[in-house]
Amino acid sequence: MSNGVRPQKKLTQNQLTQAMFELNGKIERLSMAVGHDMQRTNILLFSLLKELGKAEEVKCESCGTINMRPLLEGIEVNPMCVDCGARIDPLPEEAFKGDMMDEDNSSEE
Repeated sequence: MSNGVRPQKKLTQNQLTQAMFELNGKIERLSMAVGHDMQRTNILLFSLLKELGKAEEVKCESCGTINMRPLLEGIEVNPMCVDCGARIDPLPEEAFKGDMMDEDNSSEE
């Protein structure tokens, strides 16, 4: 005892393990709460965008999931299904003409 303050005892292995389990549980609950809040915010945002005509719904032919996508200038739209990863947009015509390949090769020379 120095200065009237008792030194803190070291935790046992069992106490440390219990504290770690409690911390993991709290982190899991926090991450689930944040995930639910983000999901609600996403639903609200896309509902508003759809109402304003700034979002579209595209049904995936592979899995049947309806993909909500924004129609805003400067926002790149993902051509893949968010659920199964299948392509839901057709490839652009340039991909079949070979023009894209010619442009890439000419810039390297």
